[in-house]
Amino acid sequence: MDYQVIGQLIGSVGFPIAVSLIQLQTVLTKFNKQMEGLEQRIDKLNTSIDSLVEIIHHDPSSIKKVGSK
Repeated sequence: MDYQVIGQLIGSVGFPIAVSLIQLQTVLTKFNKQMEGLEQRIDKLNTSIDSLVEIIHHDPSSIKKVGSK
């Protein structure tokens, strides 16, 4: 955001609201980056789960029964 836009924003809505809008933009930008990172981690998790399901589907005997020794 350049100085001219900030000046116009302050002139049209007032200083406190302009500061609030700038802070909101910053928070939303950071939130968006975190959501993108979460999306990447979920994709990796889905890939891992798909691989495990494929392994289990092809060789069910590879699963150790719960409680068995």
